Amino acid sequence: MTRVPTYLLLAGCLFFIGVLSAAQDVLPTPETIEQPPWEVCNETSFVLDIAIAGTAKDQAGAPMTVRGWQNLRPGLCRIVDVEKGTPRFVYARSANLHQGGVREWKGRHEYCVSGEDFTAKTDISCALQDMVAAKFLQVVPTERHTAFTEPEDFGRRAETAGLQRLLGDNNYDIKRIDGRPGKRTRNTLNKFLKDQGLKTNITVAAQYAALQKAAVEARKTVGIKVCNKSSARIWVALAYNSGAGKEARGWWPVAMGRCVQPFAENLKNRDAHYYVRQENAGAADKILQVAADKGGLYCVGASTFASLQHEFCRDRGYIPVRFKPVPADKPGVVINLQDGDFNIAPVSGLRP
Repeated sequence: MTRVPTYLLLAGCLFFIGVLSAAQDVLPTPETIEQPPWEVCNETSFVLDIAIAGTAKDQAGAPMTVRGWQNLRPGLCRIVDVEKGTPRFVYARSANLHQGGVREWKGRHEYCVSGEDFTAKTDISCALQDMVAAKFLQVVPTERHTAFTEPEDFGRRAETAGLQRLLGDNNYDIKRIDGRPGKRTRNTLNKFLKDQGLKTNITVAAQYAALQKAAVEARKTVGIKVCNKSSARIWVALAYNSGAGKEARGWWPVAMGRCVQPFAENLKNRDAHYYVRQENAGAADKILQVAADKGGLYCVGASTFASLQHEFCRDRGYIPVRFKPVPADKPGVVINLQDGDFNIAPVSGLRP
């Protein structure tokens, strides 16, 4: 077996797609060996939504179409019905039930996708189809097996790794995601099942169904959601503990009367802070009021930024500003901001 990885860096995490192929001495032809079906496998710890671009089976000569989404849990494979010997492309994203935002597994070829289930044409622009472009990975038509993977290379351990991740997404105490079915994982899974009123001997498929359903609800209770109840658009920056240290990021615009969730993970041990600017027509922005003895100073940029160092900000082209601490007694908070929460800004020239 040969592994040919395609690497992808997203939000500080490294993912890649490994394409597995079986070496053959003689290429199959219609006269010799029937081409085996193409299967796509999930060897990650994430539940994936998969989109395929290709020619439908038994429709040789027809234009390619793009179809999505096929939900595929860790450890499973799915046969994809495409016409043999024709070009095919694949794209995957993590299902919108995991904490920490969406991860992607992708390539270089752009095709149209939609947020919900869809079928897209390849000869019409995405805008005209009310869709957006995503970058698909091209797969050799004779490939039999395409596997989505992570650097941990879970392989056959993906099923257990997925259970571990979903337990963490439900705010249960999972120390590491390693795909190894140890006592801690089993005890934590049994606790979740009992909390849900389920038997501990249900099938793996039933375990996944329960974990995914609960994770959708749990995701609504974690992270930071900012709601703009003021009279002008606001811009939000966050600072929090990440694996690499204290990270500050911005900016997220929030229109009047709208809410945005810039952070979608459990706030436990994240020491999160926020900084907000309010647009002020014809004058400098107003800024969120923060007591001088509260919060902390972090480096922010004049446009979209991510900063891990918070000393000597100006020497690196940033500006030091005081962030306000996020209440840390819950896994998630909703921050409602009104006009009275802002003062005239002493620092100008920030945000896009």
